[in-house]
Amino acid sequence: MSGNDRIRATEDGPRHQSWPTSTLLALGAWLVVSPLVLSTTRVTAGIFSAVTSGLVLVVLAVWARAGRNPIPPFMIALSFGLWLLLAPSAWEFRDGADTGLVPITPSDAIEPTRAAIARAEWNSILAGLLTLALAGSVLVAARRRKGRSASASREHRQQVEASDGRR
Repeated sequence: MSGNDRIRATEDGPRHQSWPTSTLLALGAWLVVSPLVLSTTRVTAGIFSAVTSGLVLVVLAVWARAGRNPIPPFMIALSFGLWLLLAPSAWEFRDGADTGLVPITPSDAIEPTRAAIARAEWNSILAGLLTLALAGSVLVAARRRKGRSASASREHRQQVEASDGRR
């Protein structure tokens, strides 16, 4: 790798890594505040899953940004994306809905609860899909870069051996 290649690799590195980590950070922050924004605080399992997963994604985004290798945090984010995708059915958000004691007719109490459950489920599913897509794209791109750098290293080694043979 020549001096110019090193400079180019250094310039491409942080810029290339900043949008995935920023997106992961934003997704984590959204999950933390989403129960309040979507009014799903009555869905106990949903709020626990969203806030916990959101906090973990924020920590992973900070780790990916601060560390030299973003692969481990994005591998862990991949597992949390899978969790978010499966959480509504695995935890059965419907069973964890707190209807509370409300002085209105049961049908009025049930409909808003069903809507809150649906919002919590879709929020978890969509956040899971986005997390899986983001982490997956980062990991695939890293694998491609690794393959390219290995072939470039091989070519460089061959060029050095060829030039040594000429001398």
